[in-house]
Amino acid sequence: MMSGPATEPEEDGGRLLEIWGDTVDSRHTIWAIALGVGLTVPLYLGAELLFSRLVDDATVAGTYALLVGLVGCLLAGFVGALLFAPKRVVTEHAPTEESRRAAMDAVEADYGPLGDPSELSEPVRSELRALGLYDDLLAQHRRREEREAP
Repeated sequence: MMSGPATEPEEDGGRLLEIWGDTVDSRHTIWAIALGVGLTVPLYLGAELLFSRLVDDATVAGTYALLVGLVGCLLAGFVGALLFAPKRVVTEHAPTEESRRAAMDAVEADYGPLGDPSELSEPVRSELRALGLYDDLLAQHRRREEREAP
């Protein structure tokens, strides 16, 4: 499943594509495909020829050749991963109080009130504290109570 070109920065020369939800360089994609075909097909055909001479049963020879072809696919994937680095640009930023509040509001808008986190069992509260979410849930619960209070 391939969709149209992704939004490209000017420095990429229009080469970036979005394939299966991932951003890829079209040149590297073509080279990776050529690498896969270039490694896998000769390995498969060579193994088929070799095993057809070594094994009496053609089905077994074909099965072994297919296995060698699959190993070629894995090898091509490994080599492609070494040659062509990901094109993702990951931007990290520390969440602000406002962004955390907006996220909690969005969750409540989608799923309804989250409830009072102090009513949860201790193991769940401990896990929420470890994830840094307990205080946010508690603050969200208090804000909702203030809004609903007469």
